[in-house]
Amino acid sequence: MVKRMRLVAILAAILTGCFGAPTASAQAPACGEAPLQGDRVALLIGNSAYNDWEWPSLKNAVNDIDLVCEAFKKAGIAPRIVRNADMAALEAALTRFAAEAAGAKSVILYYAGHGFEYGGRNWLVPMDAPPATRRADVEKRYLSIEAAVERVVPDGAFTLIFVDACRTAEPVVRIADVDTARGEAGSAPLGLLDIAQGAVFYSTAKGRPALDFAPVGSPVSPFAAAVVKELAIPGLEIGDYFKVVSREVYKRTHGMELGPQQPFHYGSWFEDYYLVEPPEIPARAMSTGAFRPFSAPPPPPSTAAIRGSTADPLADISLDRLGIEDEPLLIADVLSRHPAAKLVALADGGHPLAQQLVGYMFSLGVGVKKDVARARIYLEQSAAQAFPAGQQELAYLLLENDPSPADVRRAYELYVAASNAGFSKAKTHLAYQLTAGTFGPPDFARSQALYAEAAEKGHPAAIFALTFFPDTRAANLARLRALAEAGNPEGNHWLCEAHFADRTLAAAIEDCGVAARAGFAGSRAILAHAYASGTGVAADPREATHWAKLARDLPELRKDQRELIAGIGE
Repeated sequence: MVKRMRLVAILAAILTGCFGAPTASAQAPACGEAPLQGDRVALLIGNSAYNDWEWPSLKNAVNDIDLVCEAFKKAGIAPRIVRNADMAALEAALTRFAAEAAGAKSVILYYAGHGFEYGGRNWLVPMDAPPATRRADVEKRYLSIEAAVERVVPDGAFTLIFVDACRTAEPVVRIADVDTARGEAGSAPLGLLDIAQGAVFYSTAKGRPALDFAPVGSPVSPFAAAVVKELAIPGLEIGDYFKVVSREVYKRTHGMELGPQQPFHYGSWFEDYYLVEPPEIPARAMSTGAFRPFSAPPPPPSTAAIRGSTADPLADISLDRLGIEDEPLLIADVLSRHPAAKLVALADGGHPLAQQLVGYMFSLGVGVKKDVARARIYLEQSAAQAFPAGQQELAYLLLENDPSPADVRRAYELYVAASNAGFSKAKTHLAYQLTAGTFGPPDFARSQALYAEAAEKGHPAAIFALTFFPDTRAANLARLRALAEAGNPEGNHWLCEAHFADRTLAAAIEDCGVAARAGFAGSRAILAHAYASGTGVAADPREATHWAKLARDLPELRKDQRELIAGIGE
């Protein structure tokens, strides 16, 4: 059954561990009933038992909040739970929770049930609410999510809102005295919520359903299952957490009749924010003095990971996989199986792959607290063993941190060495820098050859780059289409970028939508521009504003793309 709405509002800093179904205890209150303590608190509301006449019942809504309640509790979040609440019960719950949350630094509100947008505000549906009403009665019959947030979130607290809700086009509530034929706006799918510092994470895209189960017969929604599953990974910055949850939901629902389901997020936060804090891993005593010059002969490499030794815990991660997979997703997969402390211990023991992974983690604060100096130590050690992924990552680090002329020269040597070893990402990075003139006059012929070599290994960015060369364009558009049809939204994203660059956007507007919903900043900006200009779609200022806002909220949005959407919705 498809949910008409699930609102998972998490106004908070959160989480730890992947946990199973809730269990009762004779010695302790059931989950969500104990007094709230601490500076991280949660209000979980689930409405399942609608009467199936006026409103479709939602079998899994209460199951979802029970599952999430246990996860939050074990993560150190103090939860309060409300099941099948009418308007009076919701009002009472908000009043009580606001008092309990008065000193909180982060607050979680999780709602599963029906909901809609009307009058520029978003509304959840109590158990006793009617499916039709008049304008004057909307506020009496339904609970404004914005008002709930304002009531329960203390000033200065971090606001994180997860929304697991159907957002299909058909009206959820009929406003009887609205004349839509005369252009008056009736109810609509749940829309953007205005929040202060924080983020919103929707389980599905605008105009799309949210599945109540996946696979068939599952006792919880795919979004709730993914939210809890990925809590097992400590130290993911919130943007990376959103990405791995989104990919998990997409995988669970790809191929289903109403799938795939694509979560997406937006928000504004000024410092790294972790749902589960990174562990403190003391640094081993090591020299941070002179680094081995790359031109010096390296010691014999430790290549157990490449040989596939059964004793190596990272033996399943090949250079080919390292060379094409998106780093946040790969690191999340590794951390789901190996604690960060174990990876650091492997790195300290001389494991070149572990050194590269840990170097990446420290450079960006993924799974550990950000420490660029410590990142360089590990990447230097990996590169000194002639490990291509370590060489490539060190080259990138050098160029991204105010490089000196010597750093630029060394980055070039590292990229060349890793590229000559067959490492796809190094070929793509080197090709880009050669085109950009980072290492001297642009060299387009050499760049194209490197892109072609990386594309043969399946690196999506290299495949995209080859669409700019007339003689390789058609074949590589076909490659991107194959990626997209296999369920990888990165293929849709690069198709969107490629057709925009070629001024054939109408041929890829659906790809832009898939990639924008998947969270790709460039596709969001292109989609905003398309709606503003009427390119490939009917002009729609509201949709243009919607996607422009979502694009601007992502720090990775390129300067040229920010300029593309300048003025849209501002």
